[in-house]
Amino acid sequence: MTKSQSAKGDQPPSFDLNRDSDAADLFAALLDTADTGLIALAPDGTICHWNQWMQSRSGKDADQVMGKALHDVFPDTKLGRVSLAIEDCLKFGMPAVISPSLNQGALPLRPLPQFAASFDRMEQSIRVHPIQTKRNGTLCSLIIRDVTLAVQRDRLLRQQAAELADLVTQTKRSEDRTRAILQNTIDAILVASDDGSIEPLNSRAQELCGPTGDPELRNIIRFLLPDSEHTPLTPPPPNQLLTDLGTGVIEVLASTLSGRNVPLEVAISHFSADQRYHYIITLRDISQRKRHEKEIQRTMQELERSNAELEQFAYAASHDLQEPLRMVSSYTQLLARRYEGQLDETADEFIHYAVDGTQRMQRMIDDLLTLSRVGRHGKPFNPVPLDNLFDAIVTNFRRAGSTPEGNIIREGHLPTVMGDASQLLLLFQNLVSNGLKYSDPKNGQVRIFASETPDSYRIFVADNGIGIDPQYHETIFEIFKRLHGYGDYAGTGIGLAICKKIVDRHGGGIDVTSKPGQGSTFCVELPKELSIVAASESM
Repeated sequence: MTKSQSAKGDQPPSFDLNRDSDAADLFAALLDTADTGLIALAPDGTICHWNQWMQSRSGKDADQVMGKALHDVFPDTKLGRVSLAIEDCLKFGMPAVISPSLNQGALPLRPLPQFAASFDRMEQSIRVHPIQTKRNGTLCSLIIRDVTLAVQRDRLLRQQAAELADLVTQTKRSEDRTRAILQNTIDAILVASDDGSIEPLNSRAQELCGPTGDPELRNIIRFLLPDSEHTPLTPPPPNQLLTDLGTGVIEVLASTLSGRNVPLEVAISHFSADQRYHYIITLRDISQRKRHEKEIQRTMQELERSNAELEQFAYAASHDLQEPLRMVSSYTQLLARRYEGQLDETADEFIHYAVDGTQRMQRMIDDLLTLSRVGRHGKPFNPVPLDNLFDAIVTNFRRAGSTPEGNIIREGHLPTVMGDASQLLLLFQNLVSNGLKYSDPKNGQVRIFASETPDSYRIFVADNGIGIDPQYHETIFEIFKRLHGYGDYAGTGIGLAICKKIVDRHGGGIDVTSKPGQGSTFCVELPKELSIVAASESM
């Protein structure tokens, strides 16, 4: 062997792609290592190539499928559009691409292991293409690509796009609704920034503060804002600032183009945006409220004047009636003492009626005087222990001999309330007297007890008398409202009206719970804290 021959023998053999066997081996290796599925079908539709990707995804080895038709390999799957595309490719050489949206009969292949937990099937893109050969004629190639993740991303993007479009629609609808609300609200709404600029947000604000609106109103608003030190402030005229700034309710007076003054209520709130403070100013037209307040004030003044005149009239009338009534009563009683039994029975009866009438008239006038004095001659309110008050009531009845021992029973401790002691004595004495009057003189009992609520004390006066029909529970507190004749039970019909007026003066309430034959329970509720009206009346 020569030296040159020896050198050639040491070199590795060269790979010649021109040799059919070498090229076939190389292409087979490339097809098996591809990351897509590759299937080759003979002209008769049988499988002549089945790469490694198809083996791993279908679970079928190449020797199991070679020489078989595709529908024999997957007998349980309707190939649908895939079969039609293969047929057109082998007959007419027509290529086709079957996307996931058109692939109704996708090959039953498994997705990648990392997708198997999330997706129950593989989404496939199948490309069908004819292959021309010298010896075998037209073959059909199928390239199957796993597009599961791409399809899922596309679906997610479509869903997000739909949600975004819906959000945009809702936002626009919300903006339109907000704009419509702002434009149609009766209040003027403005936004002021810390640089002193004021922007009207609706037509009402534009009307009041726009280019043709009230120039003084802008100065008043700047005066009310807490962060306006950078602009020179001019205090508003006294006739334009209607209320003190310390009250928490700010009312200003705006001028319209027609020269009419409009009272406005100003409310200011703030928010932070763009590292700056902004203020929302709401202006409410309170012209109608002001008119109502004036009407109410005028009505109250008229009522107070009318009540004062009525009380003065009642007092004057009752007082002026005392003298002639006293004269009539004196002479009728004198007639009864001097001539009783000396005339006939009819005359004695007439004299008796006259004496009884004058006495009832006297009691009625006295009660009217008492009623008129409740509001006009009341004493200042002070703490009143009700235990001591009812001790005095029991003593008064015992001295008058109008009740047996033990008929007035006090159950438990009674509270101390704020009030006029003399009027409270008259109030509860009338209630106890009523309970005894409408009960059996021998077995009648009146019980007094109390309870407490968070805001008031409730004092009950209960009897075991004849009771009151529910239809009269409201009317019995009206003046001269009697449920029985003068011959049945004594009284003028003013006692409960006096009770109600006393309770009203103390800022409380009175009611009754009763049924015929089951007694009556009067409840007087007195507040723990003195009301402003009661406090002013008691001073």
